[in-house]
Amino acid sequence: MLFGKFRLILTVPLLLVLGSCAALDAEIRSVSQSVPAKSATAHILAEDVTIIRDEFGVPHVFGPTDASVIFGSTYARAEDEFLYMEQAYIKLLGQAAAVSGPDWLAWDIFLRKLEIEKHSRQEYLDAPAKIKILCDAFAAGMNYFLKTHPEIKPRLITHFEPWHALVGYRLFHVSGIDGETQRQIGEPGILSAFSGYLASTMWAIGSSKSASGHPMLFINPHIPLEAPYEMSLHSEEGLNVSGQLAYGIGILPISGHNGDMGWSITADDPPINDVYAEKFIDVAAGTYQYGDELLTTIKWTETIAVATSDGGTQQEHDFEKSRHGPLFDGPNGQRLALRVAKLSTGGVLEQFFDISKARNLKEFKHAIAPMDITYNNFMYAGRDGHIFYVYGGAIPKRNARFNWSEPVDGSNPETDWQGFFSLTELPQVEDPVSGFLQNSNSSPFVTTNGHNPSMDDYPSYMFRSERDTAIAQRSRELIGSEDKISMAQLSQFAFDTYLPTAEGDIGTLNAEWDQFSIQKQSAEPELQEAFNILKDWNRRADADSIGAAVYVTMFHIREDDSKNPMIGRLRKALVLLTNNYGSWRIPYGHINRLKRATQDGKRTGSQAHFDLPSSGTPFYMGAIMTFNTATDEASKISYGEHGHSFVSVVEFGPEVKAQSIMAYGQSRDPGSVHFFDQALLYSKRKLKSARFKPDNIRKAATRSYRPGQTN
Repeated sequence: MLFGKFRLILTVPLLLVLGSCAALDAEIRSVSQSVPAKSATAHILAEDVTIIRDEFGVPHVFGPTDASVIFGSTYARAEDEFLYMEQAYIKLLGQAAAVSGPDWLAWDIFLRKLEIEKHSRQEYLDAPAKIKILCDAFAAGMNYFLKTHPEIKPRLITHFEPWHALVGYRLFHVSGIDGETQRQIGEPGILSAFSGYLASTMWAIGSSKSASGHPMLFINPHIPLEAPYEMSLHSEEGLNVSGQLAYGIGILPISGHNGDMGWSITADDPPINDVYAEKFIDVAAGTYQYGDELLTTIKWTETIAVATSDGGTQQEHDFEKSRHGPLFDGPNGQRLALRVAKLSTGGVLEQFFDISKARNLKEFKHAIAPMDITYNNFMYAGRDGHIFYVYGGAIPKRNARFNWSEPVDGSNPETDWQGFFSLTELPQVEDPVSGFLQNSNSSPFVTTNGHNPSMDDYPSYMFRSERDTAIAQRSRELIGSEDKISMAQLSQFAFDTYLPTAEGDIGTLNAEWDQFSIQKQSAEPELQEAFNILKDWNRRADADSIGAAVYVTMFHIREDDSKNPMIGRLRKALVLLTNNYGSWRIPYGHINRLKRATQDGKRTGSQAHFDLPSSGTPFYMGAIMTFNTATDEASKISYGEHGHSFVSVVEFGPEVKAQSIMAYGQSRDPGSVHFFDQALLYSKRKLKSARFKPDNIRKAATRSYRPGQTN
């Protein structure tokens, strides 16, 4: 969570960036027809790799090389969620309308403007050998899966290319385009179609605050409950890592641990993109002013396929970019260029690869120093005894005299970026006296209790918002109040449902009730009963709590014009609950549910039994257990969609210990035992063992096989 948010090179043949999808498809086919060597390589890799599934279906992949475990883990993941993976790459390639129809055309046009495919192809060509072989292994794994599973019918991509792996990692660049920028370029809400709201929570507990004396890490991306995927890799070349991927993309964990250290990311809000108002001299000719020069835009045309009820159409769309980036039509006839940090160069996969192989804080800092992962806070805990936090991202250096919250003058060379802030120039905290670090999409200046960075030490344009979120406040209170914390305690804290908002609201309710006449109290016995329940309620949003159901309903009734507004809200809550559910005396889990949708997005019909009560509340109420919901209009039941998607607690002693849970299960197949098998533990707010030591993995094996084996 993500993880935290979701953000014409001349050496590339012109065919790759001009012309139609048909031309690109022909080029891909010509490549695929020349790869018998790749097929042979896939066969050899399959013979080298062992996939061990544990009791929850989590794949633990063993192989002699880094490439072999990427091949094996890609194959294993495709077994569990191929169609979900394919749809992610379809979307990021700007081909969503070809399978999902005209509703996705605006998305495709936006993605084509960003030239995701071209940049990804070029990054692959320029990549070091260690990254090329990982991309090759990814493509080989996907294609070998399709070859050995002819019953799987792809919606569009019948052959995967190595550069597709880098297309996936450009989700970091795309999802980092903030809402205000989307509005300025005339594309409000364009990214919500893919990732929705991105958030997360993470904590690091230092040796001084750990009951065992070993640092610990809490990983908790707030992303769609459907999004995470868990796996571990074990390579004899040193790629030994466990953790979670998300959204169907990626080949390495974006949060996780190896045998020596672990890391997590949350979305921060640095300005990694800017909008430039270009000064055109001749719009038709594409000439525009830059300093004393007249420059000409680059124009190209692409054909976009759009599925329709009668088969489909091919639409030609024109694109144009200036030196700053792709052009959009702004208000009052303005032509606006969007510049996104490191969109063309990428580097995200290489950075995650280097993070995965880091063994201590020094190596971890070296791995993240390029800041190619564009907009994320990083948190570290390791066996070396250190904990570390940094407000990360590819943050450009700018001339501070300009107002960067609005489009700047593209004709003025002084608005050019002046490089990027280095790791040492970013706000960070290492081994604080408090013994802990936390972040929940919050300001770097409230990372811990005391000894935080000072905002005065940094340029103001480095930050877009300085939030002290409700969860961040609760995190500091919860962790900071403990002298020593055990791993068992940390696992409990990971599902903490205490609502900070409740104490003040119920205090106000008590004060109003004291002023309420005895006659009025006795005249409304149900109101008095509900008041007494809330008065005695433990302020926790637990599934079995009637008080939680009453309070959360009352909380969302935000206005009442009576003399006693809190009593008025309580009265309305009781009416609303009774009207919707037949009674207000219902446990919270009756209306707050964990129910997995099938691949068509439905939560009804034959899959209705995948349905459990859940604790937790939306992020803005401050419970650590974040459970953002969508309400079914017919039943008025709120179903979890987003939030506590993956939960992991790791302790870094002589041997790493880890526990984890996902909301549903590893497989997207409703017929699989792993479609919903983690949900019961999740509903009970418990974690499962997340095995990492090979001996422990083998002891828990329910199946061991090589890719392509059918039994």
